[in-house]
Amino acid sequence: MANHYDVVVLGAGPGGYVAAIRAAQLGQSVAIIEEKYWGGVCLNVGCIPSKALLRNAELAHLFTHQADFFGMTGDVSFDFGKAFDRSRDVADGRVKGVHFLMKKNKITEYDGRGTFRDANTIDVALSSGQTETVTFANVIIATGSKVRLLPGVELSENVVTYEKQILTRELPRSIAIVGAGAIGMEFAYVLKNYGVDVTIIEFLDRALPNEDIEVSKEIAKQYKKLGVNILTSTAVQTVVDGGSSVTVSYKGVKDDKPGSIEVDKVLMAVGFAPNVEGFGLENTGVALTDRGAIAIDDVMRTNVPHIYAIGDVTAKLMLAHVAEA
Repeated sequence: MANHYDVVVLGAGPGGYVAAIRAAQLGQSVAIIEEKYWGGVCLNVGCIPSKALLRNAELAHLFTHQADFFGMTGDVSFDFGKAFDRSRDVADGRVKGVHFLMKKNKITEYDGRGTFRDANTIDVALSSGQTETVTFANVIIATGSKVRLLPGVELSENVVTYEKQILTRELPRSIAIVGAGAIGMEFAYVLKNYGVDVTIIEFLDRALPNEDIEVSKEIAKQYKKLGVNILTSTAVQTVVDGGSSVTVSYKGVKDDKPGSIEVDKVLMAVGFAPNVEGFGLENTGVALTDRGAIAIDDVMRTNVPHIYAIGDVTAKLMLAHVAEA
């Protein structure tokens, strides 16, 4: 027999769990379904642990580059393993906080993969191996986004996304980061300050291309001082994992000048695409945009009146606080 709720939220990221809390506060019976990351990418493998790592990297930079300025002397070594462990502790603490908020607001948690049977029913394959069915008056789709890859590039042991890299305790000797957006630049700062040889490859003509040009110029200047090599207006052609190393071939966007680099690891950071596959969306009648995102109106409603969508799956501004809003 199915359990019925006023509101079911599919996805427990920043948008999903905040929406669930608000619905519960308004007197609705609420359930939330999450397969992997309670609290979403942000809390588990994104903004939160990355900021913890950035803080450690900042201190490493302080001791190695500004010790004289602050009157510090003596030999200092830095253990990335300790920084990694702290980042996981910080993330785990925030995830526990999400579960606390669900319990406090009397929201039913379903730990498993939810799939739409139809526009009013979701079957949940629980992590325990059992299956439960939920029905609802309204549903909020908050399934987030997935990493985009360049055509012809495949992930492997040494060609990774932000998720695998942020969950890796060991450092490579060298890395090529494809994409000079926020994620690529953050990882570059962390890894360089722990002694990794870092090269960033960006298709557009400046780092952080979505920011003001003054910001791009300043960060490029500071990263150059740090020893990070940034190749802008550069198009990646192939990424070949040879096992012991990875070869990245590229050419200039403006002059077609070819080049290549051999590194221990490659981090792909070229953006995200809305996650609209693998949970039976096609069974609901919900329409997509030309970009492959869920189409919504000004109140986050889809073309199916009782189905709403929020956050990255709508391909609006893909930020945690936008999803929460």
